[in-house]
Amino acid sequence: MKKTTRIKAEEYFHKPPVSYSCSQAVLLGFREEFGVTERDVEEFARYRGGLAPEGYCGALYAANTLLARRGLGPVTEEFRAVAGAAKCREIKGSLKIPCVECVRLADSLVAQKLGLE
Repeated sequence: MKKTTRIKAEEYFHKPPVSYSCSQAVLLGFREEFGVTERDVEEFARYRGGLAPEGYCGALYAANTLLARRGLGPVTEEFRAVAGAAKCREIKGSLKIPCVECVRLADSLVAQKLGLE
């Protein structure tokens, strides 16, 4: 797959004027590749700060949701290997990496699966 010039997820994360959440930022980073709609972005506003299903990191949850749309497997284990955990509270509790790094990591893992990196 050819490389595209896209805005990476971290460019959306907590940046004015909207201050998107981690999950929204990952969705927006792949808006064109996955046909992400404004409704999708609005729906994912609630998946932040440990509020994604089962307490997963919102960035990871968004990444896996996008990949599932293409029938691709999740990146949970790859994410866990770098972040030290897959659940938000565990990541924050370990202080291993900050939220913006989780967004970068999720973005990178999705891009790798799509052959964009």
